[in-house]
Amino acid sequence: MKKSIGTLLITLAISFSAHAEYRAYQYIVKSNDPYAVATKSNAQYIVSTLNPQMFKSYHGGNSVTVDLLRTWICPGYTGSRRPVCDHPYDKEDVKL
Repeated sequence: MKKSIGTLLITLAISFSAHAEYRAYQYIVKSNDPYAVATKSNAQYIVSTLNPQMFKSYHGGNSVTVDLLRTWICPGYTGSRRPVCDHPYDKEDVKL
């Protein structure tokens, strides 16, 4: 009896599928380095899964300015070096 209940519980656990999602952020990143101004270093548009505080601390702290442009939810996960999903509005055909 105990074996059949255990088998039933394992079967139920396997039959439910998990649905993962994550948040994506788009930033414009500028260097605060005075030498970057002299070399005409441009700002970069970056898409990341790191939130603004984590992104800034991981990529230079006070040496960079990080401005959040937009954020969105992506289905799935970013394991196995999968790319971050595109913004949903980038996929739509906009008709004026």
